[in-house]
Amino acid sequence: MDRASLYASMREELPEPAVRQLGGLLRRRTAREPLAYITGHREFYGIDLEVGPAVLIPRQETELLVERAIDFCSSLGPGARPLIADIGTGSGAIAIAIALHAPHATVYATDISREAISTAETNVRRHRLESRIRLCRGDLLDALPRPVDLVVSNPPYIPTRDISGLAPEVQREPRLSLDGGVDGLTAVSRLLAQAPARLRPGGRVIVEISPEQLDAVSALAGGCFHYGEVSFHRDMLGLARAVEVESGKSPHLNLPPADEGRDRNVTVRS
Repeated sequence: MDRASLYASMREELPEPAVRQLGGLLRRRTAREPLAYITGHREFYGIDLEVGPAVLIPRQETELLVERAIDFCSSLGPGARPLIADIGTGSGAIAIAIALHAPHATVYATDISREAISTAETNVRRHRLESRIRLCRGDLLDALPRPVDLVVSNPPYIPTRDISGLAPEVQREPRLSLDGGVDGLTAVSRLLAQAPARLRPGGRVIVEISPEQLDAVSALAGGCFHYGEVSFHRDMLGLARAVEVESGKSPHLNLPPADEGRDRNVTVRS
């Protein structure tokens, strides 16, 4: 029932089967099961996605990766047909959003979880993108069949010790999608180490991070891309949320001093 129908029906009495169903739903929610798992749906970048306990629930801050990917595709010109990889695709949210807004791109969507690939396949079919999104099961970039122009990823980046302090709803999400190891950087460091060999000339990597990991991830990126340019981008709250590495340029970290963080080579999402 949509919102308008709900308001129009406020004086009607619920039939008993519906009352029992509602009671069951309320018990699940009061047990702190995420609402997206109860409804089976989540909106991301204006797209409706099916989600379940096998995949991370897409979050608004991750839309920044999609925006950066779309900007990258636009910068290549109208005749370009970029190859993009969404690593750890989960529900397929990032891959689908990019494919819908960059119609000439081909997207490889990878995940190590068989259940996640199944969920992503369902969403790809719902949005009729089977011809442009290739699902690949495997560990990080090992699943890619060929080099690509852009790698985007929202990897697990929460330190293991912090998992128990997360909200109960978040702890119901797949641990594989949350736990980034002792320092939170296990998957990030492996992805960055693999990336130079998996990119075409002039390719880029954009990875989501926790804001306090900016210095560490930037240093990792600079070490893996000896002739790469590293920058970062802020989310709607002004927090560093994504690190971007552009390969093939002179070696330096393009990171502004703390007091100039909004002025040089930093995207502030409005």
